[in-house]
Amino acid sequence: MQRIPQVLLCDEFRNELRSDLDFSTITHKGTRKKERKITDAMTQLLVNQSCLFERHIDYPQQDVVKLSWQLNRSVSPKNVQPFHNALTNNGFVINHKYRPPTANSAGTTKSVTLPQKKLQVASDYLEQQNLINVELNEDVKIYWNKPHFFGSFPVPPWIKISTAVLKTFSNKVKNEPLTEDLYKKWNLHLRLAIAQECDGWMKQDYKTVDFGRLVGTGISSLQTMPKILLKEILNGCYEIDVNASAMALLPSIYKKHLGKVLRVPCIERYIEYRSDIREQVSSSLGVHLETVKQAFTSIAFGARRNTKGYIDVDDNWQIPTMSKIFGSEEVADSFVHHKEVEGLWNELSIIFSGLSKVSKSSLPNLKSSQRVAYLYQTNEAEMLKVMMEFVGKSLVITKHDSIIITSPLSNNKLRLLEHRIYNKLGFKVKLSPSLLCP
Repeated sequence: MQRIPQVLLCDEFRNELRSDLDFSTITHKGTRKKERKITDAMTQLLVNQSCLFERHIDYPQQDVVKLSWQLNRSVSPKNVQPFHNALTNNGFVINHKYRPPTANSAGTTKSVTLPQKKLQVASDYLEQQNLINVELNEDVKIYWNKPHFFGSFPVPPWIKISTAVLKTFSNKVKNEPLTEDLYKKWNLHLRLAIAQECDGWMKQDYKTVDFGRLVGTGISSLQTMPKILLKEILNGCYEIDVNASAMALLPSIYKKHLGKVLRVPCIERYIEYRSDIREQVSSSLGVHLETVKQAFTSIAFGARRNTKGYIDVDDNWQIPTMSKIFGSEEVADSFVHHKEVEGLWNELSIIFSGLSKVSKSSLPNLKSSQRVAYLYQTNEAEMLKVMMEFVGKSLVITKHDSIIITSPLSNNKLRLLEHRIYNKLGFKVKLSPSLLCP
């Protein structure tokens, strides 16, 4: 669960959030303590919206989060009904559907749909506090004492963000209408509130997950921050990105594990002209470019071609990945059979099939798609370490297939880094630098 900014843990905000009671009228100390705990748990759900891992996997909407057993227990180990009643009375919609894990399913956690009115109340409250109180820091600064380590390579534990440009951005979006921008504002002001508590310094916590990736955790993590905000607060830094990382690495991983070279002209064409291909597909299908980008990314991570819904082994109705992405079985089917997609998918299918078979004995506890994901992500992590070693203490944060650094690399150094990745790991990659700016 994400940390709640201290500024939201006061009765002034609790009163604004709760529409079913007034804390100033509560005289019994035990009752006040109980209602504070319930209200803070409601705030916890709102704050969790900012974390991708806290959103409910069954829903594409940004406003549906998990209602975990741990959160229920933190409010009341014996009786969660008062908490659930308070949620319902304040516009939160609980889906009580719960399915425990089985041999064939990871199970289903209860979900809560967050009321936009409450998100707006919380965002407005933070906005008012932040614009008044935030310290205006102009520069990005890195603190290297007691770093985290990814393997043997250090990662800075604290970063001081450019709160001045963040405050300018918050003024810019202040009067925008209640749309998806609400979530951007909410993320913005949560981060600004955390930064304010430490004079602009954001603590960077990481963990290395099962498949080898280094993952940022907590609300102050810059790695998990929405890109639109990251550009603001790391204004003037540079991102070094691996073009079409999964598609660039998978053919080499295939060669390494199967001992043979696979011709992949469609993959090579996509890596070289991916922007043009995405735009062409977007135009021909009449869908947003971001949706097409998401679909291509899903292909690279093993999405299946089926577009028709089906009943799974637990008698639950499932919508395939592509139909979820496009919101339409018909459009998803058109994407699957698009001329720029079919050849690419055929080549990736050969790679996935080969890697799945060859890794079955070494990774017996993983499903087919998980074995390929493991091979990709562990190799991607090794590539990231080569990049980290190359840039040294210019590093700001790591991402899965890119790094952000304080100063730019020359074209010669970019080519040198590409050669170093190839010499150490055998991956032919193309690196693209970009300046982070509003």
